[in-house]
Amino acid sequence: MKKTAATVVAVTLLLSGSAFAGAFSSGPALLEQRCAVCHPTSKVKVLKRTPAQWDAIVTGMVKKGAKLSPDEKKTLVKYLADNYKR
Repeated sequence: MKKTAATVVAVTLLLSGSAFAGAFSSGPALLEQRCAVCHPTSKVKVLKRTPAQWDAIVTGMVKKGAKLSPDEKKTLVKYLADNYKR
């Protein structure tokens, strides 16, 4: 019985943690949480770039140490390309 209760608690915590992590995976949140570590987001928000240019910029930032998973990178590039486009 105790094993079952512990398993239920562990699964609940795991699922709630996944949902919480997903809350920070939106484009605006990624921009604020990951990009602002090195430079102000106002620097990004004045740029107008094509989707390919945003992808190249974000790829370059990841190479310099920005912490983004492949899915987060895709989300961030889409957000930037949709909102700060040339």
